Amino acid sequence: MTPGGNRVPFYFQPTLGGADINGQQSLSSYQDYRFRAPNLLLLRENFEHSIGKWPLGIALIADQGKVGLTRGDLGSNNWVHSFSTGFTLRAGGFPMVYLLFSWVAVKARIRWPT
Repeated sequence: MTPGGNRVPFYFQPTLGGADINGQQSLSSYQDYRFRAPNLLLLRENFEHSIGKWPLGIALIADQGKVGLTRGDLGSNNWVHSFSTGFTLRAGGFPMVYLLFSWVAVKARIRWPT
């Protein structure tokens, strides 16, 4: 948090897309550091389940995020979406290795002739 009249230099601003400087994945279908602004909001839904008694599992991940220059901008701009699915290799009952495929869902706009 910065006081009202101050700004955060761009190289200290949080990022969405790919992995950040700490290696945390967000919106993994985009390149690293794709979206950058002083304020961000990220929602992640994650589902992982084992396949029978095998040491394999199935993973489904959905990310939605947005960035804004001010906290008020987070409510007015569109969400950016990313989806991932794949397999996990489990050890001790927990997923240890993820093999995922990620993609972006783009809404098609249909224009009707007038």
